[in-house]
Amino acid sequence: MNFDIWTFLFQIINFVVLLFILKRILYKPIKEIMEKRRGLIEKTIKDAEKTKKEAQELKEKHQEEMNKIKELQVRMTENMKNEVEEEKKRLLMEAEKEAAKILERERALFETEKKRFETELKGKVIDTVTVFAMNLLKDISDEELHKGIYRRFLYDLGGIISNISAKDSASVTVDLISAYPVDEEELIELQKAMESHLSKKVTIDTKIDKTLIAGLKIKVNDTVYDSSLLGQINSLTSRLKETA
Repeated sequence: MNFDIWTFLFQIINFVVLLFILKRILYKPIKEIMEKRRGLIEKTIKDAEKTKKEAQELKEKHQEEMNKIKELQVRMTENMKNEVEEEKKRLLMEAEKEAAKILERERALFETEKKRFETELKGKVIDTVTVFAMNLLKDISDEELHKGIYRRFLYDLGGIISNISAKDSASVTVDLISAYPVDEEELIELQKAMESHLSKKVTIDTKIDKTLIAGLKIKVNDTVYDSSLLGQINSLTSRLKETA
C-alpha cells in the first residue's frame, strides 16, 4: 500500500475547510439552540424544584391540618364522651328519683290498701263477733233477763228523761218497743213515773220487737233511748269500729 502525502494533505485541508464552514454556518445556531436548551432545562429544573418545594410546603401544611383535625377529633371525642357520661349520670339520677317517687307512691298505696284491708278485716271480725254474741244472747236470754233490764230502766228513768227533750205541749206521746209484752201494771207504773218527771200528760204506744232480744227502747219525738241487748251490742259494735 503506497502512502500519498499529497492526497493526505488534501484530505486534511478538506477537513479543515469543512470544519470552518460548519463553524461559520452551524456552530452559532447550534450553540444558541444548546444555550436555549440549557436555559430551558435550568428553568425546568428550577420550576421543578419550586414545584417540589411548594408540594413539600403543601404536604407539610396538609400534615399540619391533619394533625389539627386529629387533635380536634380527640377533643371532640373526649368532650362527647364527657357529655355522654354527664347525660348518663343525669338520666340515672332522674331514673332514681322517679323510681323513688314510684316506690313512695306504691308504698303509700300499699299502706292505704293495708289499712283498708285491716279495717275491713276488723269490721268483718267485729260483725262476726257481733252475730255470734247476738246468737249467744238469744240462746241464753229469757223473760226474766228482760224484766231485770226493764227494772234497771225504771231505776234510771229520772236520768233518762232528763236527756229527753219534749216539745212545749200539754201532752207527749212515747213509743215503747219491748222484746216481751209489758204488763198493764208495769205500763201504768211507767206512765206515772214519766208524767211525774215530765210534768205532762204521757201517752204510751207499745210494740213488741223480738229482735231486741231482751230489754226495751223508747222514742220521744226525735230522741231515742235504747236499753235493749240488741241496742247495747250495736252500740259496742259501733265503738269498736270507730277505734279499729
